Amino acid sequence: MMLKPIFLIPIVISIISCAIPLQEGAEIVQLIYTRPKEEGCRFIGQTSASDGGMVSGDFMSDAKIYRSTANLMKNKAYEMGGNVVYIEQQFNKNKKLTKTMTNQTMLGFVYQCKNLEQAQSKADQ
Repeated sequence: MMLKPIFLIPIVISIISCAIPLQEGAEIVQLIYTRPKEEGCRFIGQTSASDGGMVSGDFMSDAKIYRSTANLMKNKAYEMGGNVVYIEQQFNKNKKLTKTMTNQTMLGFVYQCKNLEQAQSKADQ
């Protein structure tokens, strides 16, 4: 018996509307919107994250798109060995096309700061 395409629509929507989960250990990463003080923090590198889109973004709430993008940013920073991400830019590239967020992009700088829990980069493990 072959499934009719109409029955696949709810399955596809539920898959594309799921937020990106936070990987184990990445909960120590903090997202900040002010550049950290140079003393006590070591710059590691840049990273970016984006979630949503013209199709999947229509099925996700603005809060879920933001949380998913933030989780992706934290996961990447944790893998780099960072515990702080200074978010330099945050934007919705589809802003002119729709009233809802539909897409969230973050660009940031990853730091390892003292007096916070320390992450180890994947290369060090």
